[in-house]
Amino acid sequence: MYIKEVCLEGFKSYATRTVVPGFDPFFNAITGLNGSGKSNILDSICFVLGITNLQQVRAANLQELVYKQGQAGITKATVSIVFDNSDRSRSPLGYEAHPEITVTRQIVVGGRNKYLINGRLAQPSQVQNLFHSVQLNVNNPHFLIMQGRITKVLNMKPPEILSMLEEAAGTRMYETKKEAALKTLEKKQSKVDEINKLLDQEILPALDKLRRERTQYMQWANGNADLDRLKRFCIAYEYVQAERIRDSAVCEVEQVKARISEVDDDTRKTQAEIQEMEAQVSKLTAEKEARMGGEVKTLSDKVDALSQNLVREVSVLNNKEDTLGTEKENAEKIVSNIEDMKQSAKETDFAIKKADEGAADLKKRAGELSQSLNEYEKEYQGILAGKSSGNDEKCLEDQLGDAKIAVGSAETELKQLKTKISHCQRELKEKNNQLMSKREEAVAVERELTARKEDLVNVKMAQESLPYKEGQMEALQKDRASELEQVQKLKDEMRNLSGQLANVDFTYRDPEKNFDRSKVKGVVARLIKVKDCSTMTALEVTAGGKLFNVVVDTESTGKQLLQNGNLRRRVTIIPLNKIQPYTVHPRVQHAAVKLVGKENAELALSLVGYDEELRSAMEFVFGSTFVCKTIDAAKEVAFNREIRTPSVTLEGDIFQPSGLLTGGSRKGGGDLLRQLHELAETEQKLSVHQRRLTEIEAKITELLPLQKKFMDLKAQLELKLYDLSLFQGRAEQNEHHKLGELVKRIEQELQEAQSAAKEKQLLYEDCVNKVLVLEKSIKDNDNSREGRLKDFEKKIKETKAQMQSASKNLKGHENEKEKLILEKEAIIKELASLETQLASLRTQIDNLTSEVEEQREKVASTRNMHDQAQSELNSIRMKMKDCDSQISGILKEQQRLQHKLSETNLERKKMENEVKRMEMEQKDCSTKVDKLMEKHAWIASEKQLFGKTGTDYDFGLRDPRNAREELEKLQAQQSGLEKRVNKKVMAMFEKAEDEYNDLMSKKNIIENDKSKIKKVIEELDEKKKETLKVTWVKVNDDFGSIFSTLLPGTMGKLEPPEGCSFLDGLEVRVAFGGVWKQSLSELSGGQRSLLALSLILALLLFKPAPLYILDEVDAALDLSHTQNIGRMIKTHFPHSQFIVVSLKEGMFNNANVLFRTKFVDGVSTVQRTVAAKQK
Repeated sequence: MYIKEVCLEGFKSYATRTVVPGFDPFFNAITGLNGSGKSNILDSICFVLGITNLQQVRAANLQELVYKQGQAGITKATVSIVFDNSDRSRSPLGYEAHPEITVTRQIVVGGRNKYLINGRLAQPSQVQNLFHSVQLNVNNPHFLIMQGRITKVLNMKPPEILSMLEEAAGTRMYETKKEAALKTLEKKQSKVDEINKLLDQEILPALDKLRRERTQYMQWANGNADLDRLKRFCIAYEYVQAERIRDSAVCEVEQVKARISEVDDDTRKTQAEIQEMEAQVSKLTAEKEARMGGEVKTLSDKVDALSQNLVREVSVLNNKEDTLGTEKENAEKIVSNIEDMKQSAKETDFAIKKADEGAADLKKRAGELSQSLNEYEKEYQGILAGKSSGNDEKCLEDQLGDAKIAVGSAETELKQLKTKISHCQRELKEKNNQLMSKREEAVAVERELTARKEDLVNVKMAQESLPYKEGQMEALQKDRASELEQVQKLKDEMRNLSGQLANVDFTYRDPEKNFDRSKVKGVVARLIKVKDCSTMTALEVTAGGKLFNVVVDTESTGKQLLQNGNLRRRVTIIPLNKIQPYTVHPRVQHAAVKLVGKENAELALSLVGYDEELRSAMEFVFGSTFVCKTIDAAKEVAFNREIRTPSVTLEGDIFQPSGLLTGGSRKGGGDLLRQLHELAETEQKLSVHQRRLTEIEAKITELLPLQKKFMDLKAQLELKLYDLSLFQGRAEQNEHHKLGELVKRIEQELQEAQSAAKEKQLLYEDCVNKVLVLEKSIKDNDNSREGRLKDFEKKIKETKAQMQSASKNLKGHENEKEKLILEKEAIIKELASLETQLASLRTQIDNLTSEVEEQREKVASTRNMHDQAQSELNSIRMKMKDCDSQISGILKEQQRLQHKLSETNLERKKMENEVKRMEMEQKDCSTKVDKLMEKHAWIASEKQLFGKTGTDYDFGLRDPRNAREELEKLQAQQSGLEKRVNKKVMAMFEKAEDEYNDLMSKKNIIENDKSKIKKVIEELDEKKKETLKVTWVKVNDDFGSIFSTLLPGTMGKLEPPEGCSFLDGLEVRVAFGGVWKQSLSELSGGQRSLLALSLILALLLFKPAPLYILDEVDAALDLSHTQNIGRMIKTHFPHSQFIVVSLKEGMFNNANVLFRTKFVDGVSTVQRTVAAKQK
């Protein structure tokens, strides 16, 4: 590809449309005066090639490329270049069919910029790709040598010269790729670091936490399962126990009621015996009283009066003795107090000396004295108020009054209770007599009731003996209705499916009489059973139309069907005896398995089930095709040289060994086999439900007579129950029953009154004793009151004196001495007073002693009189002893019988309570069973397992009490866990684990990418080294050849600096006449230009471009050297187009076409001239 024509309009100095036509494919020169616009033509070419560094075209911005920067009315610059593209081998990629390529670039003042390729808008990248494909990269040009570049080359350092070599070799792009790869590597590493940070700081801690929570959740979930099992075990045990109690309670109630009737009989007998004994006692007592008269009563009253008098006199004596003892004690206390006073006087003398030292103790003493004073005053006030002590709330007189009121109240209540007891006893006796008179009537009623109950039990037993349970028939009828509904539903489904599969049905008329229909096997589609539903589409595609073929036993049967079978549609018949099946050879099957794996390629025949007699037909339909899981596996099986067998994918795509492929959309693929599969399943379900329906109807037929008999017995049972309840109601309303209830009530009232009387008797005795004690206390208190008051007054005075003394001692040493002296004087006075009191007490004691002696004599006299009367009474009583012993025996026996009767009544009440308890327990257990059945629906289905060995309800294997304790512990544990457990943890853990796996996968991918990038960088470095070495050798040879051509007698070469490798850099060495110069500074300016030009041309020659542009490269050369350059270009670059700007005739005279530029009226123009030898 080379430039054929350049058209400029509004570009730099070319204001008007200027066409520069007829460029030579090889050597073109442009010349003209300075400023005439010759370099602008080169700039326009660079402009179209897409230069971005505008300094290369001597402009600061794109607007400067427009003629006079748009100031002359021209606001856009347009350059079009026509390239000759006739040589297809050197054509840009994608443009081989275009003989010419026109590339246009236009800029408008204001910044708009557009490209056109062959008249069509194109993106800048598209234009760059076009030129890059033919090695015309204007932004990194090795084909472009502008003014000033020649001199720069020799000033380059070794690394810069090496970079030029890299440009020529094309390894600079290796560096670019390497930099990009390193940047990518850094990005990958930053991503790895970011992933590691995310894992360490967020994902892994969260995952660990969720793992712990998941463990806790699993523990909770397992605990819930155990809890449910334990709950069921405990509920089952409760159910079994309640059911057992409910069933056993009826029998036990009857037993207890029988025992109650026996107890009633014993009670009546005992009461009769007691009545007889009472009559005997009354008779004996009357006889005794008649014989003895009133003598015993008179003596007894006398003894009682003397006894009371004796007690009163003894009480007076005791009071006087107590008073005498108290007075003596008071006298002794006064004597002791006098001694204390004397000692206190001595201590006061001692205390006066130690007053100063005892100030601290006196403070403590004052507090104690204050407390004692309060206690003394409290006791003193209590004695004044008549209390026994200061802590009593009431005085003794008030207490005595309350006690007497309590005695009177207790005595009144006791009399009332005794009256009530006697009334109850009389009434009880009367009612018992009436009850005995009605006994025969009660026995007849009882017999009738027993007979009715036995009749009811017989009917109930007959009902229970029937092998029929209530509700059994209704349950069966409900099941029959459900099964009928299911059968009808399945029949509807079969009808719909059969309608959809009408084309698979094969109907025919028997071709002859007695035709054996077993000869016709049926349609292929109905004779197979697909083993894996996912292969239905593939199998349907494999079989194709053969699915509708009809299989028969022989060809003669097929012939009969075709001739006389009255077939409604065209069919293909497969006779089993004539069909030639084809099956893939086992060797080929083994090869296919070895190639793609057994699970990826299976013979279609192995994926269907069929009867063995149909094998040949099935091999004909399915034996020649592989079913493959993936397209790749199907492709390899079909096109492999050893296999070359048709294959079908699961989606229905077909691969033929011949290269024919069939695929695409298969709407409803596999529907036929799927519908047949559904039809077969529906038929199977229908048969199951029909069989179950038949069994249910047989059971209903069998149970009908039993149900009728059961319902008759049930009606009889209900009738007898109603009759029994009516009779029981009448029995309870008869006279005997009412009397029995009344007797029971009276006995209960009598028992309660007797127990209350005993309690009141004890209360009365306690109150009397309390009155006696209080009266004695009052007498004692009156006798000692004055002495106690004086004693407390004395103590109070002492305490107050001590307090005053302590208080005064605290005021100072002198005051304390004075107080102690005063206290001493007070003690002396107190001694005198006490001595006076002592004399008075001694006189009183003497008087009391004489009174006590008189009282003792009086008591002795009274006691003698009492003893005489008592001896007389005892003698009379000895006479009555014989009569009393007989009465006593009768009374003891009566008491024993009464005790036995009360125990019997107590036992009867216990049994009645037991009956009520058992009836309530039965009712509660029945309710409990119903509630458990209602609350826990699973009991109905699992109750047959309750208590059985080896089941979850084995009560022998596990103790129910321990199970209940375990349940409570587990409930508490689960309740605690439930508050802490995170119920969403499984989903959260799975999500976190997915995030972790995703991050690890990304990390692994990035790590793999890093290793690949590092490997690529190493490969690039190695490849770059090899390429550079080859380039260096070739450029070095060309450089020496070109330089010796331009400057005969010289040599030039490129070599690494001393001690370095060529990869570190290259420097230029030159020799004249075989002598190598030490420095290039020894060369003249022309020699340096030739040397630089030779190096540049050697680099250009290494990888020739279709176009080279040279701008005044011969500026520093003389004419002969300029001519050498022209010849050298023709010799070394025969396949490239050169466009050279030069002012020297020696250069452009060698050009095939010469363009001369002129600047006329502010606008550049161009004139084309062809070299003379070309004319």
